[in-house]
Amino acid sequence: MRQKGFTLVEVLVVMAVGGVILMGVVLSIHNVVWGTGRSNSQVVALADVNHATLSLKKDIQMSQSANLTDGVSSLVTLTWTDYTGFEPEDARNHSCSYVLSGTELRRTYDGTESIVGRHITSLGFTQDGRVINVVITATGSGFLQRSKTLEFSVYMRSEGVE
Repeated sequence: MRQKGFTLVEVLVVMAVGGVILMGVVLSIHNVVWGTGRSNSQVVALADVNHATLSLKKDIQMSQSANLTDGVSSLVTLTWTDYTGFEPEDARNHSCSYVLSGTELRRTYDGTESIVGRHITSLGFTQDGRVINVVITATGSGFLQRSKTLEFSVYMRSEGVE
């Protein structure tokens, strides 16, 4: 007599093989989703901290004086005089300040405010003579947040025309 259909052993073997294949697919998708989120957060943090650092370095190098309160501060005001005019009376004074407002690093240059970094979670300035030390941290967004911290030191210009 001929049987039609599958035996219980055949069905169980097919279910086990299908389960192993399905588990591999689910784990692959899981790794792609979690890995992509982690990478995106790290890229956002790195881009934010690098963009803010470029602006800070440029302004600190131009500055001739800095107004830091209490030694370590998250607020700094930089001032300098531009002597690139042809006549001494063409010299122009400039002022630039940085403040961390929430997670945005705001820059005010000669009265004009702009945002130079988002996702900035901490910012600190210290001054040692003509050297300003900066520590800046950005944390990316998303469910797998990654942080990037940069520490650097920049020499300010001297006070007068040389």
